[in-house]
Amino acid sequence: MELSPMKKSVFILFAFIVCLTICSCKKTNNDAVAYGTSKNYSDIASTPPSTGGTFSFTKITLTPNPVKIGIASKLYATATGNNLTYKWTTSHGDLFGNGAAIYYSDSCIGTYTITCVVSDGVHSATITIPITVSN
Repeated sequence: MELSPMKKSVFILFAFIVCLTICSCKKTNNDAVAYGTSKNYSDIASTPPSTGGTFSFTKITLTPNPVKIGIASKLYATATGNNLTYKWTTSHGDLFGNGAAIYYSDSCIGTYTITCVVSDGVHSATITIPITVSN
């Protein structure tokens, strides 16, 4: 039975993704698995009040923690100020959404980091937190 060119392409792409996933997500004996339901990460990063108001970025909350493979966890940045912007980055995995509340998902066991930079256009603050991904 001959596969159509479209089916061949889909099969090759699927096989490539499976190989990439298996090769890059090997668990070692050094991988730590932590258990819990949620965690607040605080790193007081604020600036003094200015004539335009106050600005502060005090914590990131992750729920659930640890992140389970294939299940999105919610990240929430607690910040105060006017016209705030949020820039999220991660060392591994996927971020979904924008603003103060976003979601993180990963398909590989390990410990990674997520960084959020909050700015009001004049001041900015950064908090980086560890993310543990487990089964």
